[in-house]
Amino acid sequence: MSHHRYPICPASGKIRYGELKDVKLTMRQAAWDRSRARVNEVACSRREIRSYECPDCSGWHLSSKPARPVRLVPEPKPAAGVPGPAAQAIRRMVAATGLRNCAAA
Repeated sequence: MSHHRYPICPASGKIRYGELKDVKLTMRQAAWDRSRARVNEVACSRREIRSYECPDCSGWHLSSKPARPVRLVPEPKPAAGVPGPAAQAIRRMVAATGLRNCAAA
């Protein structure tokens, strides 16, 4: 039997918090533990920085990874055959020096 107060999510293996208030209390306790460890100049294993709702168990989990930024507009892809700024700069330099593209014999 697990000695956790909360059950374990079968999909992720993480502790499953049923309500957001439980997550907030746990996050507050983790921040307190980190603060006390800094004061006492000892190591702390508490790394939780955010929570998220699990799509598999409909519970809440804690994570030490930062949230990924949400991109509302997809990044435009360059059109094929259109030279980038580096290629344009090289062409301008070649034109300015008067060099020509020739094949070595």
